[in-house]
Amino acid sequence: RVFSASRRRSSLVNTRRIVVLRAMALASTSSARLPPLQPPHLSEAQQELFDDIVSTRAGVVGKEALFDEQGGLRGPWNAEVASPHLGKHLERLASAVRHQNSLEPRLYEVAILVVGVHWRAQFEWYAHERLARKAGIAEAAFPLIKAGAPAERLRGVLKPDEAAVYSLA
Repeated sequence: RVFSASRRRSSLVNTRRIVVLRAMALASTSSARLPPLQPPHLSEAQQELFDDIVSTRAGVVGKEALFDEQGGLRGPWNAEVASPHLGKHLERLASAVRHQNSLEPRLYEVAILVVGVHWRAQFEWYAHERLARKAGIAEAAFPLIKAGAPAERLRGVLKPDEAAVYSLA
């Protein structure tokens, strides 16, 4: 059961990442990065999604992970606001992946960190390292996960079910 839910989680995380990256590429015409989108320079639909993201995510990831120095949203949320019609569906997908699955938070946080390391998604690590700690992942596991260590090196550091998720992800 852990394996199939973990596979689905990894697949959905990868799908979300690909969609967000494509949205960023389409929305950005003059530079490699999407400029920060922030009030009051948002359309009504963008503002609605911006407010929705802030209300649902600030308490989870913290304001320092959510906002950049100019008050724009960091990471995938800025790209979602750039395309609010797509972004609202991505938020629903992300919420379902996190909250409507059979995995405990410590297990899906391990999966998120592993997938983030694999794809070199610095923001995923930045946003989820704190959540994984809060979920109870052993402190000694973090440098090994971040380095992409072979699964054998995490045996005895991670709990058996966490190690299974690590190996699978």
